[in-house]
Amino acid sequence: MDQKPSTTAALESPIAALQAQAERYQAALDAISQGVAFFDRERRLILANRRFAEIYRLSIDQLSPGVTLREITELRFAAGTCPMAIDDYLAYVETTAETRDDRDWSIALGDGRTIRGQFRSMRDGGWVATHEDMTDSRERRLLIEERISLQSLIDVVPDNLWVKNAESRFVIANRATALRLGHASATQLIGNSDLELCPWETAQKYLADEREIIETGRPMIDKEEYILEPDGERLWVATTKVPFRNERGEVAGIIGVSRDITRRRLADALYDGQAEILRLIAGGAPTASVLEELVHLVESQSTGIVASIMLLANDTGRQREGATSLYAIEERRADLLAGPLGGAVRQGHFVVVPDIVADPSWVEHWSFFSAFRLRACWATPICSRAGAPIGLLAIFARVAREPNEGEIKLMQIGAQLAAITAECDRANVLS
Repeated sequence: MDQKPSTTAALESPIAALQAQAERYQAALDAISQGVAFFDRERRLILANRRFAEIYRLSIDQLSPGVTLREITELRFAAGTCPMAIDDYLAYVETTAETRDDRDWSIALGDGRTIRGQFRSMRDGGWVATHEDMTDSRERRLLIEERISLQSLIDVVPDNLWVKNAESRFVIANRATALRLGHASATQLIGNSDLELCPWETAQKYLADEREIIETGRPMIDKEEYILEPDGERLWVATTKVPFRNERGEVAGIIGVSRDITRRRLADALYDGQAEILRLIAGGAPTASVLEELVHLVESQSTGIVASIMLLANDTGRQREGATSLYAIEERRADLLAGPLGGAVRQGHFVVVPDIVADPSWVEHWSFFSAFRLRACWATPICSRAGAPIGLLAIFARVAREPNEGEIKLMQIGAQLAAITAECDRANVLS
């Protein structure tokens, strides 16, 4: 009587350990993406995982240890996942088991799926087999190929295109978007939000807009805003963001498109600026005020430049009036007109100095312009209606380079406005 409870207690610990170990094995098998089934030499199931049951449309409860291969085959036949008649399939498996050869196999099921697997014999006469639904793999491959095709398609679009989830993290983006954010590939954006990709000020604006769209479901159409590029340059874009919804009608994320409208904005600003300068001239504003307004207009049209206007007195060569946003240049105007920029006035030539430090004719000015981080100079003459040079418009750039096409056109417009200003001033003096 006394021995029985102690024997039972002694067995409880190893039994519990075996049960825990079995549960760990089962959990490990259930984590495998392939279906796995072990059979003994009597063709009885030792163990199967959940994926095996899912592949053959069975429940895991139907696959308890000890159930026979015939019983499982009958269940599969009833579920429509047996590739042939019950006896034919059992004969097929038996032939494979008797040869005791390891082999790979592939079978088409009646529901149109293809199952591929591996048969591995065990020493005791049993076997273990893995089962993989290749239909799922094919569908995933087609999905990947479709996504690659979509990526190739959106990458040729010059506008910025993207999709974000409800947390404002990129799910899809095209190459234009990646390049604008300073990355070579759109894959570098996926999973990130603008907080990881943009300057803080820009990111906060984006997140605020997107949070409102997600919360209200209202789209944002053609919003014109400026953004800061990775190099700090300001860029104007027109942005449209619309919500997309899941099958339950909930806002699941945002689809966005933006277009660079910087040129258009600059063109509009240039047009408005010219109109304002002409209005000032017509209203009799002081020449110095008009030239100062013109300098600011020129500088607003490009990044990293300083503009300077120099008008000459009637005895050509002597400075009469001028304007610049960097007043230290005023002290150098006479030397510049007498030296490296004199040709632009005397011969009416367009002057381009891509690198002041590398040009020997600017040696006397190297230290001055280096102190103000100015490396290049472009200058165009300001001419009267008769074609005589009456001044000079110069632009100093902070980077060693030549002017682009837009900047050359800008200088021509600036010189024309300066000429009108000077001509009107002279007419007022004579009257």
